[in-house]
Amino acid sequence: MQESRPPDHEQISIVFVGSFNPKIFQPAWFAAQELIRPEEANEADVQVISNDVSIFETSWFRLEALNDRWMLLSRATPALETIRDLSESTFRILRHAPIQKVGLNAHAHFAMPSREALDAFGHALAPKEDYWRPVMRDPRLQSLTIVDERTDDHSGVVRAKVEPSARVPGGLFVDINDEYHDTDSLSADWAVELLNEEWDNHRDRVISIRENIVTKAWEMR
Repeated sequence: MQESRPPDHEQISIVFVGSFNPKIFQPAWFAAQELIRPEEANEADVQVISNDVSIFETSWFRLEALNDRWMLLSRATPALETIRDLSESTFRILRHAPIQKVGLNAHAHFAMPSREALDAFGHALAPKEDYWRPVMRDPRLQSLTIVDERTDDHSGVVRAKVEPSARVPGGLFVDINDEYHDTDSLSADWAVELLNEEWDNHRDRVISIRENIVTKAWEMR
């Protein structure tokens, strides 16, 4: 599926919730496992490596690892499949790390035809006249999140958040969180399998939601 109005800027992130050893996740380990090139490891911007937290960046991803949360965030576009592949490969190696939740996230900024169109879209999503104008001078929509139950065979939810873009002046930010649960999991196996089997479905869902939202927003011009 193709978007009629592709985002002006997009990042993706993959989040695992479980139990991790943050100190493992440092550039030298990724290079030793041949997951990144040695020169990438040498040039990585290491912010902190400790028993409780590890954070570093390369030219194309940011990694944050805590004792109960692991995240890989893209820094370069396009890097969608590469981020998925790196996450999958990492936990094929660390398959005994217990993971109970997976979050597949798409963070996208879209230009709008005008600030007036963005404001009109915000008013359409959250009408102000009856509830807010009587008690506020100039109410505007800052953020709106919609949650839906999953319609596939997985436990979890789908969240869609819209708000004004902090990156594109007068633009729209659309954030999609595709969350999966397996509270009985004692390893990373199901998370790796999910990344392999559900990635295309996740991306189709992201594009479908964004296409509907952004099309409606542009109709406000």
